[in-house]
Amino acid sequence: MRKAIALLVIALTFMAGNAFAQSDELVNTCALNIGNATYMKDFKVKLQQSSVKPPPSSKFSILMNKGTIYKLNTCNADGYAGKVVVELYDGSKKLTTNLQPDGELKEAFGFFCQKSGVYKIRAYFKDGKEGAAVVILSFMQKK
Repeated sequence: MRKAIALLVIALTFMAGNAFAQSDELVNTCALNIGNATYMKDFKVKLQQSSVKPPPSSKFSILMNKGTIYKLNTCNADGYAGKVVVELYDGSKKLTTNLQPDGELKEAFGFFCQKSGVYKIRAYFKDGKEGAAVVILSFMQKK
């Protein structure tokens, strides 16, 4: 019995290490798409399929500064049906999203911060499908 548990722990350790390596590759690939913006932080999202409405989501908090233009880029992992939807909130007020009214998902969108404070990023997968993705937050210099 102890031998079986030890083997299970070892197997899970290797699988977890492999999953983190794959998400790091996705971060590196996605970071190449930020253009002339300056990388700040990445958010890794992995969620199981769900028929619950609204779909399960991951939430992150980030401090943003007044007068700064922020950019959010998304990259979906290969092998998953889910496409990530990202929403930016100030408290309970949704400010912007990559989900367009026609249902199209943009890979990048910007936000001009008009007041300093803590903002929330909510990420979920369209139609509750299983997915894995990375969201890159960057900022752009004012010209």
